[in-house]
Amino acid sequence: MQHIKLAKCALRGYNARVSVSIRTYTGGPIDCNGYLLQGADGSFVAVDAPLGMAEWVQRVLPEGAKLAHLLLTHQHFDHVQGAAALQALTGCAIHAPFAMSDELTLAAVARQWGLPPIEPYEVDAFGTAQTTADWAGLRWQLYFIPGHSRDGMAYGLADEEILFTGDILFAGAVGRSDFPGGSARDLVSGIREHLLPLPDTTRICCGHGAPTTIGEEKMENPYIA
Repeated sequence: MQHIKLAKCALRGYNARVSVSIRTYTGGPIDCNGYLLQGADGSFVAVDAPLGMAEWVQRVLPEGAKLAHLLLTHQHFDHVQGAAALQALTGCAIHAPFAMSDELTLAAVARQWGLPPIEPYEVDAFGTAQTTADWAGLRWQLYFIPGHSRDGMAYGLADEEILFTGDILFAGAVGRSDFPGGSARDLVSGIREHLLPLPDTTRICCGHGAPTTIGEEKMENPYIA
């Protein structure tokens, strides 16, 4: 497990403007990233919930603080193994395009890999047409990009130039598209349409691996060139 507080610094050549402090938790069988940030109203927001996220949040959340929201970039098992525990611990609302299902969590794949079943959690399902949301006093931009998964969603904070992409876009790569419901064409098309027009200084917090920026991926990512 890796605990990281992302510093206010340049990322690989692009000097991104950052005023929101983001803490990163990495856990689970595939080293999945979960994120924690404080909203404008003082409550906290988490993005994705890998295994062990609930215990970590309990340790790092300031005394008296409330985790109000959990945003799921998609519901593949590695990103939601800690969702039920986090919801039970904090009472947070979980937001995603669709309700939980075995199809979305890849329950059959998880069984083949010898992993335990995903504990059920309740989802505020907002669909695929919604493009903005107000959570924790922050104005979020929502980008529905299927291809890695049927429910792929990126969450952006335009004023802060921050983007949480889950497994849609990585540093130098994109998400795999060979799982059920995957489509490489849809994935790359969605990235080009929704994400590449964002400012080059937009910082990308990925579902796995290190952060990057839109500008860096425009220059060096072979999958979206």
